[in-house]
Formats: sequence, C-alpha cells, structure tokens
Amino acid sequence: MKVAAQRPVWAWLAILAAVAAAVAGLSRLALVPDYTDRLRDDAYYEFAWAANLASGYGPMVSDGTTTSGVQLLWSAALAPLSFCFGPAALPLLAPWLGLLLHVLAAGMIARLGRDRVAASCAALCWLGNPLLVRECQNGQETALACLLLLWLWFRRRAAEPGFFVLALLASLARTDLLGFVAALSLVRHGRRWWRGLLTPAVIVLSLMALNVGLGGGLAPDSAAPMAWLWHSNHALAVPSLAETAATWWWYARPVLLGGPWAMASAMGSALAVFAVVRPWWPCAWRAVPALLVVAAFAAGAGDLLSAGWVALLLLVFPARRRRGVPRDLAALLLGGLVLLGVHWALRWYPRDYYIAPLVVLATAALLRFGRVRLVLLVFALAQLIDLPRVRAEPLAGQEAMALAGRHLAEVLPAQQRVGCFNSGILTFTADVLRRSRATRRAVVNLDGVVDARAFAALRRGRLADWLDEQDVRYVLDNPVQFATDPRLPHANGPWFAPDFDPARDLLELARFVVPAVGVTRPGTGGFRLYWRRGRGEPPVLPAAARDLGSWRDGRCVWWPARAGQRLVIERQDGEPLTLAAVDCDTTVIVAVPPVPRSTGRLFVAGEAQPLLVLPRD
Repeated sequence: MKVAAQRPVWAWLAILAAVAAAVAGLSRLALVPDYTDRLRDDAYYEFAWAANLASGYGPMVSDGTTTSGVQLLWSAALAPLSFCFGPAALPLLAPWLGLLLHVLAAGMIARLGRDRVAASCAALCWLGNPLLVRECQNGQETALACLLLLWLWFRRRAAEPGFFVLALLASLARTDLLGFVAALSLVRHGRRWWRGLLTPAVIVLSLMALNVGLGGGLAPDSAAPMAWLWHSNHALAVPSLAETAATWWWYARPVLLGGPWAMASAMGSALAVFAVVRPWWPCAWRAVPALLVVAAFAAGAGDLLSAGWVALLLLVFPARRRRGVPRDLAALLLGGLVLLGVHWALRWYPRDYYIAPLVVLATAALLRFGRVRLVLLVFALAQLIDLPRVRAEPLAGQEAMALAGRHLAEVLPAQQRVGCFNSGILTFTADVLRRSRATRRAVVNLDGVVDARAFAALRRGRLADWLDEQDVRYVLDNPVQFATDPRLPHANGPWFAPDFDPARDLLELARFVVPAVGVTRPGTGGFRLYWRRGRGEPPVLPAAARDLGSWRDGRCVWWPARAGQRLVIERQDGEPLTLAAVDCDTTVIVAVPPVPRSTGRLFVAGEAQPLLVLPRD
C-alpha cells in the first residue's frame, strides 16, 4: 500500500472517528455485571477456585478434588481479593479488575505505538471494541489474556529471558494462546527457526506439570469434556456420512474468515490477511477474490464481511513490487487460525470470549498501515458500523441457578452432597458462600470440567456407579442434561449407565423457576432437583405454601404443587399472570417478579381461595 503525502485533516478525521468508536463502545459498559448480564456460569468456577484457595481449602471447585480446569493466572490473581474482601465480593471486583486491565491495554497501545496518530486511533478503537468491552467484564481471564498477548506482541523482539517470561504468563492466562506464543517464538529466530522451539517446549512442559499436579492429566481438566460430549453424542446418533461431513463443515467454515473474525474486527482481520497475502498475490489476479466473494454471496453464503474486506483491499491495492511477507504479523495470524481451529473446527465448542485475542491481531495490522490516515478513518467507521454485531448474551436463564443455590439448603437434608453439570453458580452460592454455615451443600461437578473423576466416569458410561461411590444421592440441573437422546444439546443420559432411564431412575423433588425467563431450547424449563431412586429415602418436604422473602426486585415463594396445576398472580385490571405450571407432583421455588397493578394474591388456577398474599411495596 503506497503511502502518499498526508494532510492533517485526514488525521483529525481519523481521531474524531476513533473517539466516536470509543464512546459508542464504552456506552455498553455494565455498572453492576451479574449472572444475568456478562457473568457466565464459567466465571463462577474461577471465583470458587480462588475463594477455596484463599480460604485454605486448596485449588478446588468440585467437592473432594483439586482441579486444573480454570485459567490459572487469573484465578490465582483473584485469590488475594477473596482473602481481603471475602468471596462474596468477587462477582463485583472481578469485572472491574477486567475493565482496568482493558484500559491498561489501551494505554499500552497509545504508549508503545511508533506513529502517534495511528497509536492514538488504535488505542481508542481498542477501548471501544464492542467484543472487548463486553468480555472484559465477564469475570473471567479475557482482559488479562488480551493484555499479556498485546504486551508479548510489542516485546516480540526482546531478549529471550524477557520474551520467555511474557510468553509463560500469557500461556498461564489462557492456555489456547500457546499457538500465538509458538508462532512468535519461531519467527523471532528467522532462518534458525528451530531455536524458537525451546521457549514453547519449556512452557508446554511446565503447563503439563501443573495440570498433572492439580488435575491428574496432562491437559487442563476443562479441555476435553465438552468437546468429548459433542463428538460422542454425534457418533451415538449414527448420522449418515453426508450428515457427518455437513457437521464438520458447519464447525470448520467460521475459521475461513467467517463470523468470529468479523465479531473481533471485520476490517482489522482483513487488514492482517491482506498484509500477509498481498506480497505474493499476482497483480493480474487482483479481481479473483472479489469475484469469488460475489459468487459465494449469490450462492447464499453468509459471514462474508471479512472476506469481502480482503477482496476489496486486494482489488484496490494490488502488489506492484515484490516484498517479503511480514513474518511477525503472519505469526500472529497463524496463532489466530490455530485458536479458531481448535475451538471451532476440532472441539465443536465455540464461545464468544475465545475470539477476543483476535483483536490483538487487528490492532497490530492497523498499526502497520496506520501511516495511511484514510485506513485509520475507515477502520474506526467500520467498527461503528459493526457495533450491532456484538449483542448481549441471553444469560437470564442463569437466575434459576442462583435461585437454586440460595434455597437448596431448604430442600436438601443437612450435609447431603448434590451432583450438577452446570455447577459454577450453584457451587459458589450454595457451597463457597455458606462454607462456615450448617446450611452448606457440597456440590460435585458432573461434566468433568472441574472434576477429572467425573469425566473419567462419563467416558466409561458409568457415571451412576461413580455417584454411588461418592455417596451422591441427589442431582440438580436442567432436565435436558439427563436426557438420553444424543441429538439434544448437552444430553448426558447415555453416559450415566447402559440402561439409564431418567423417568424411572430419577424422582423430581423440587424445581427452581424464574417465570420472566423464556425457554430457548427443549429441557431448560427451570433448574430441577432429583432424588436418585433407591439411594436412601427422599426427604419429606413441607406441604404448606410460604413466602421465602425478597429475591432481586420481587419475592420468592415455596409452592407444593400437584401435576397439572398452575400458579398465578392476580392483577387488578386484567387476566391473572401465570408464574409456574407443573406436569408432575413437585415443590416449586418460584421467583415472583414485580407485576404492575397486581393485588399480591397468589392462586392455584381454578381455586377460589388465595394460596398466599404477598406484601405490596
């Protein structure tokens, strides 16, 4: 790309556009992130790990075993916060620590970028990048990992000891950054690339040693379980060869400049690919990529935004003189391809926060072409246009998990252990926060993400036997987790036992319902507690409805329900609002939201006498 004489007006326009991008992105900050906004269940694994470490219980989440199933550097950094301020402060402090790291990364770009205007624009666009703004407050390691990868990029030519330390810290922050670390280490040594093998080899061996010490395996406990479940259930469903090929293509195609690249930064990803491809792409073929993108669009293909930017750049700025490929940027691009290839094409388990390191690649590419002020301007404007691509995640369903964690002690007998697949929020609220109370309920993770013992049992198809060995008589989760149809997402039923039947082997005792939350997929209507039939005797639960007190903006109610009943709340000028409906005899702990113009009277539908009368504000 030829650098023409620059006019100051272009620089000012670029900075103004970058300021607009920063303001627009930062407007999406959450003042108090929680389990309904930004804080996924995964974050609570790291909170529990850090709190247990700070309390002297050791690096564990699941009751009874240590684990390597969290990102170690971030979780260890949270432990002092838990020690000083208590575990309950972690869901508030962790997002704000992430935001601080996000701002520090932007300051690093502004400070270390060689061109002042380009560095300022890149820093502002980093600040307002919608994916980073959302994920820096997710309570997880995302902001720390991005900061360390960015720092590693700026120090890629440092002496070997300094590079090694940063590479090790980045790998401890996010294991999947090893692809970036290895690629950057190799290109540092040029033609003697084999010298660059030492640093990643030592880091891999160090991580393996930590994983063996904490979890018992060479890889982190969290690396395999979900990928194994996806692949194993797919194989169990016995799909045709065509269906198998379609599934592999479905997960592999985003790696080829699909949606993840655009979510991180559509134009930034394209600039990186353009910088690597342009030096060897024949000038006579400059229109070929554009024609291919147009043909793909005409054929109905989607996720072509990043590919379209690459095609446009090659069309407008073809290579007229042969130049070497920018090896450093190529290494960063290779690391991004490895990251997406592992999580999308191989594991089949894509998550939005996995994509965040790609913003480092986009920033590096922008700084490379930043002397062309028009590129800065278009980049900032493109980020503004792409803002709607990153939406808030639908996490409201996690409120039922928190509801279960708070009131589980009222349902289960004292000191009973409970097994759960999605166990992060439950472990933190029912176990960690009640560690010193008689109401504590020890939670055992069942999918193996933070419990290698459970994963080993699942792979053998003997989870039920293992639960018997662990004296776990109760299980709690969404019903789909216990389903035996392998075509359902997250169905673990086939791996409990060869003859496992949830309708026969599990008896529902209670369900935790948040009526304002819509059901987005089958089997997710409320968090449900089950007794494993034949394991002791089920608890005898109170048969009277009662008010359990406040819950967020409303109240929480205990309702002993019978099959076919509906619980409704009366409204002064309209039809009663249904709060819960049941298809079996069970106890329902239901969160009653504020209902405009309600009388506060709860009825079982069809009955004349109110079940409860709630206080009205």
